[in-house]
Amino acid sequence: MLLISALLLAGQDLPKFMGREVTITEPERADADGFFPKGPASICIDGPPQRQCYTAPEKFGNSPKVEVIQVEKNLPALFFSAEAGGVSGWGIHFSLLHPGMGKDLEDLFSDVSVSNQSEHTFWNDSKISDAPIFLTADFVWGPNESHYVAHRYIISAYVWRSDSVVDSPSYYLEDQYMTVRKYDYEKADILTSEKQEILARLARIKAETERQKRTPR
Repeated sequence: MLLISALLLAGQDLPKFMGREVTITEPERADADGFFPKGPASICIDGPPQRQCYTAPEKFGNSPKVEVIQVEKNLPALFFSAEAGGVSGWGIHFSLLHPGMGKDLEDLFSDVSVSNQSEHTFWNDSKISDAPIFLTADFVWGPNESHYVAHRYIISAYVWRSDSVVDSPSYYLEDQYMTVRKYDYEKADILTSEKQEILARLARIKAETERQKRTPR
């Protein structure tokens, strides 16, 4: 494994996180052209109370990136992504990391991965959630379609849940649907184009959830 400096990774200035240095470990490549990593990428934060790390799933070692996301007022997190090996198509894995109780960084997502022919973003909408909403759009193969043509897309919306007495606060899949329209992801802003539908669906879900809470059982 090749340790990449905390100051620079492929031109990326790594942020400090809660006053602690961030380092990313990117694996060596298994092929001369550099398309396939020998292992996964990992990220660590250094400093008291101890060094804490997260390792991506086995195949995700290319192009690791990180940025700080403010989930709640007193809850910052590291949005970390890494790509799988591939030439014309590959996967991208996302994690949202925060210090846990031990040596591991806790992932506030639950196994979120998409293809390279996808979009992702965070939106802020206080009518839906006080925390940012995480969204992905990933293509779906249709009949008589080749790889890089217009496709229909699966839209997935993940919303922060911090009120459960059973589960720890985390991001959960709140809604998912397939677009009616086909999009060429190189030319279209898919999530912006679907924004009205996405927010309307989330608003209906929130209203129904609140109605169920008020209804005596």
